[in-house]
Amino acid sequence: MPPSGGAATEAPQPACLHPSAPGSRWRRRGPPALAFSLALLAYGLAAGPALFRPSVAPHYVHLAGALLRGRLDVVGLAPQGDVIAVGGRSFVAGSPLPAVLMTPFVAVSGVGFSDVAFGALIGALGVSVAHATFRNAWITLLFALGTPHFYLSALGSVWFNAHVVAVLFGLLAVRESLVGRRWLIAGAWLSLAGLARPTLMFGALYFVVSILLGCERREWLRSLAALGAALAIGIAAHAAWNAARFGSPSDFGYGYLRGTPNMVAAHARYGAFHPHFLRCNLYVSLAAPPRVRGQAPRLSYRFCDHLLRGVRLPPPAARVEPNPLGMSLLLTTPAFLLLPAALRRRDPPSLAAWAGLLAIMTPLWMYHNTGSVQFGYRYWMDAAPMWLLLLAPVLAGGPVRLRTGARLLVLASLAINAWGFAWLRPLFLR
Repeated sequence: MPPSGGAATEAPQPACLHPSAPGSRWRRRGPPALAFSLALLAYGLAAGPALFRPSVAPHYVHLAGALLRGRLDVVGLAPQGDVIAVGGRSFVAGSPLPAVLMTPFVAVSGVGFSDVAFGALIGALGVSVAHATFRNAWITLLFALGTPHFYLSALGSVWFNAHVVAVLFGLLAVRESLVGRRWLIAGAWLSLAGLARPTLMFGALYFVVSILLGCERREWLRSLAALGAALAIGIAAHAAWNAARFGSPSDFGYGYLRGTPNMVAAHARYGAFHPHFLRCNLYVSLAAPPRVRGQAPRLSYRFCDHLLRGVRLPPPAARVEPNPLGMSLLLTTPAFLLLPAALRRRDPPSLAAWAGLLAIMTPLWMYHNTGSVQFGYRYWMDAAPMWLLLLAPVLAGGPVRLRTGARLLVLASLAINAWGFAWLRPLFLR
């Protein structure tokens, strides 16, 4: 009722909230706690007994132990994989957040703590955030079991742990941009994602576009300043971490990694990121097929010669099997064929998501490596918060025929990734 003697007035609208932001209706689609529980069960069952043991590369567990002792270097790990030797000491290359998150567990269990269990826990949390954000069982199912997030969550290892941590905080940042619109908090979540995988920081473009398209002009400066302040703190923290270990704020340690002579030569000539590597990454991520009778296609050698020249691929175990170099994300997750349908949407979240996706993937497509042994193209997961935002409306709406076809693509994605997981599992779990 309006006040006595006055006219009814509309409640003031937030100055920075677009009309398509999700509300609280996700509760009708099932609580996030249920999504978390089911995902954790699925990842635990997929890992099997290895859930309670370290993976083949539990480097972050050892780094967590070192941090608890006040050290930045690790003791007892020989240089291999992402363990590098610098100045007579061993370090874990890359970013620190997964190890920081492990410290409470390692403080209790020691360096025998399972990075597989850690990955399953963090991966399940990511599924619950995705479900709370998009409120659609099909997008939740696709993300949990029909994309690389499945094996990244269930196989542990230093590489995969970094992915699931980054995706979790990236999803939290996107959720804040849609629901809370508190840009300082969104920037803080994104900074944490960058402390696991720095490439997610390029996703800041999504938040900038969201502000410019979704906020009133008078709010632009305040919102951008809040976002920028949080990101600056995250960048400074990462720079301090790098400088403390290697003497340079921009040195992540990957330049010290050992590799095949041709890869080392390519890195020395072009650096870690260069347009020269675009052809290889675009081919692998969009077009590369599986191996047939143990042979990689000729185009793989043409486009990715710096990775394959002089390298003997593992002997075939089946007539057709995954290509360890990587495979087209359209083959391994057919539901990504729905992404062009999202081009028809012109709402602020969709436009911002396209900007964020391209901002994240462009440097990754110029990286000198495609991701090593993997199923599909795992670097695509850095942009997961963006393509989930694009796919969710496609899976949720449209004519019945379109929804049926989309759901069949989701089911096909689940089946294909189950095959990929069965192939990868013995390579990463002891």
